[in-house]
Amino acid sequence: MAVRNIAVTDTIEKFRTEFNAMTLNDFGDIANLDASLTATNLVDAMNETLSVATNTAGFRIEDSSSTQQLIGGGEVMRILGTSNEIEAVVSATDTLTIGLPNVVSITTSVTAPTVNAGNLALTNGSITDSGGSISFGDENLSTTGTLGSGAITSSGNISGVNITGSGTTHTLGTIEVAGNVIRSTDSTQIEINDSLKVIGPLSAGVTTLNPAGSNNIESTTGFTIFGSNILMGQGKSIAFEGATANDFETDIQVTDPTADRTITFPDASGTVALTGSTGYATSTIFTSAVTLILYNSSGTPVKTIVGSAT
Repeated sequence: MAVRNIAVTDTIEKFRTEFNAMTLNDFGDIANLDASLTATNLVDAMNETLSVATNTAGFRIEDSSSTQQLIGGGEVMRILGTSNEIEAVVSATDTLTIGLPNVVSITTSVTAPTVNAGNLALTNGSITDSGGSISFGDENLSTTGTLGSGAITSSGNISGVNITGSGTTHTLGTIEVAGNVIRSTDSTQIEINDSLKVIGPLSAGVTTLNPAGSNNIESTTGFTIFGSNILMGQGKSIAFEGATANDFETDIQVTDPTADRTITFPDASGTVALTGSTGYATSTIFTSAVTLILYNSSGTPVKTIVGSAT
């Protein structure tokens, strides 16, 4: 199709000839358009032809918002992956593969009913393993919330954790706790390797240490002491309350020894005579005793002196 030009000096006949030739030869007869085209002018026909061509040789892509993009014949659609997020691979024949890399980085969040990773499943705040066991390896497990569990089995340390069970009996290793009772499940004795501090009274059978916050040792059946001697500390004594609980007690103590001393009580029943206690110095405490009686001027006895006859 040659360029047609009408000069200023050309005649109207020249203009008529060129115009008719342009509409006939350059534009063509509108009646000759393909029956599939509905356009009635050259521009609309070209647009309609382009649409037919692209629908035949090209295609359109559309996203979830219904936004479309025309990919015409000869054009290239590029699908670019993002490092650690998505991979896109083009291969023969006419194949596009979109997948995830071995290491995936998620910058926001993942929302799904269930997230599976091998045997591990995460569903609505619950982590389960189809193999029946979840291992954290040698990593530390820490929580600022509440750790709820049935049975806890550990070959390492459990520190800084308040463990509250839902049942009445709980077992940690071979130590069983039921209410306020602690016992061993594999022995009749619980061994404590460190020192033991008890704030309140300590009871063992019928014996109680520090009952009611006092410094006493009480027993409902009395004491039987086995083993070595009992050593009283410096300035200490043994106090007897007597038959009446009051402010008066009898203390037994010794003068500061200057050597090892031994006081032996005889194998007999009786009353111990004390210095200055003349009322107990009778003939019954002496062997072969001699009695001296002192009388006053009226013949009434006022003193009795008992002494050994030897």
